[in-house]
Amino acid sequence: MKSLAATFATAALLVWVSLPANAATNELGWTLDSALTQLERQTKDFKTALADVNASWKDKAGAVTRTAKGRIYINEEGTFRINVSDPEEKVILTTKNQVSEYDPVQALVDEYSLRKHKDRLEPFIRLGFTNSGKNLRDDFVLTLIGEEQIGTQRTLGLELTPTRNEIRESVSRVQVWIDQASWMPVRLVIEHVSSGETLTMNFNGLARNLKLNPELFKEDWPKGTQKLKR
Repeated sequence: MKSLAATFATAALLVWVSLPANAATNELGWTLDSALTQLERQTKDFKTALADVNASWKDKAGAVTRTAKGRIYINEEGTFRINVSDPEEKVILTTKNQVSEYDPVQALVDEYSLRKHKDRLEPFIRLGFTNSGKNLRDDFVLTLIGEEQIGTQRTLGLELTPTRNEIRESVSRVQVWIDQASWMPVRLVIEHVSSGETLTMNFNGLARNLKLNPELFKEDWPKGTQKLKR
């Protein structure tokens, strides 16, 4: 999703700037354009990031159905790996074309083709890390939803409503809450279309542009691992 082609006549027709009555305050007077300019600067020299991640899924009624925690690693190509540590160990590796789920206990990796499984939410985790303001404008109607304090971080929220049919098949909307100091994501909220579930991911202790081991981003599993293609 890093290099998505523009398919609309003008960006101005895609961008809606609205602040709902119940939105968080906007003490620093951010506009959508100024926020996207800052995001653009961050993505221009982005190389890698790592962070601790806490994820939760809620059903349509808002009840938490499951949780997970672990660590995420992402590179400038948008390939990312999540080492899940709780409730059970697992590795999720997402490339441009595939999601791999490795279970070390069963020595099994499920490989999901994103061409066949277009409803997978993993590709949307890249949003806020590697997608430039232009990329976002090409594929989403963007709304500035204000500022919010998340822990010790002052964040700015963007709501993304997909305009492309292939994206609308997976998600109805995405919220990205961005740290105003680092311009990296602190919270990501993704609403799934078919299940009605909402996935919320919180990123803590994020470190940017470290020299990460390139082996983290390779589909290289221990000898004897069984592969199932989906």
